[in-house]
Amino acid sequence: MRIPGSTTTPAATFVKEVTGEATRRWGVHGTDLGCPVRLSDGRVAFFFGDTFSSRGRSGRGWRSPVMLRSTTTDLRGGIEFDSAAGGRTAREILPNAHDVRESPDRESAGSEFTVVPADAVTIGDRTYLSVASVHSWASQGWPTNFTYLAWSDDGGERWHRTRARWDNRGGSLDQLWTMERHEGYVYVVSSAFDRTNPGGMILRRVPEARILEPGAYEDWGWDRGTGWAWGRPATPILPGPVGEMCLRWIEGTWVLAYFDPTAYAIVTRTAQRIDGRWSEPTVQVAGGSWGAADGTWAQIYGGYIHPASTVDELHLLVSQWNTTTGDPYRVLQFITRLDAPVTPRAPTPSTALPLRVPHHGNGIG
Repeated sequence: MRIPGSTTTPAATFVKEVTGEATRRWGVHGTDLGCPVRLSDGRVAFFFGDTFSSRGRSGRGWRSPVMLRSTTTDLRGGIEFDSAAGGRTAREILPNAHDVRESPDRESAGSEFTVVPADAVTIGDRTYLSVASVHSWASQGWPTNFTYLAWSDDGGERWHRTRARWDNRGGSLDQLWTMERHEGYVYVVSSAFDRTNPGGMILRRVPEARILEPGAYEDWGWDRGTGWAWGRPATPILPGPVGEMCLRWIEGTWVLAYFDPTAYAIVTRTAQRIDGRWSEPTVQVAGGSWGAADGTWAQIYGGYIHPASTVDELHLLVSQWNTTTGDPYRVLQFITRLDAPVTPRAPTPSTALPLRVPHHGNGIG
């Protein structure tokens, strides 16, 4: 499968299934996502979405999000988990209403079907987690209520929900997050929580010390008269629709991995500057049909980067869910390498051009 203007090599190689029987002892059997972050003590925490103690996406022990930890250093041999937040059984680490009525719109009865993790960042001894309150998977116009930040100071054992919250105003591009630290800032790339929304991805930044202050976040935006600059209304930096995303600073290169629903693939892009030009997408894991023997993988999504990744060894966590049978519902590990970053003409706020410039004045939502 090829995206116009993209490259399909090198493609990621399958390493192993990291959930399922391997995580059953913590009551984590059917699950997805698995976005990872390095904790302050060096361990890696993995945050999973709707999780069940039985196979597939149904049955016993529904909770979300849950967290497992790993000390694996030989990633080529496959990620192994050592412990869970909650002890013997991975518990639900944040409040979740579990309203199963699946209300199709904001005005319908019901509030929160589930809560799912998006990404995390560790600053000092504290880990911050971005989560989305899902109104309904069945809603096209209002899938989320809001996104908020939670934090933990004890390796992810106890979590505290904060007042740092971003409400969905209908198609808002600040609902599905990925974030990374760099030179005193936390950079956030976000989009609508909707794989059919063409709005694309926006870029914001906030000083690390002010991550819990929504008013301190600064947008990266385009003005026809003066070009790109921080502090302007947010302008999409990459096109949509888009699924789950993962932004990481790796060996002097910005790397963005995400699910591209149009291409039906997990893709990566690279950039030398967070506010510069991004490379064309490289297909790492291509979607296909169940039972296909052509190297594709059916019903994939996600695409999270392990924090121990390098440019030559990039490890991706990819979800797979058979929506017809409910099983498999799992997380897979892939390994790939990145092409050498292309060096475009050094971009500046006044010369960097987006892939697509919306009409003047378009901002978030």
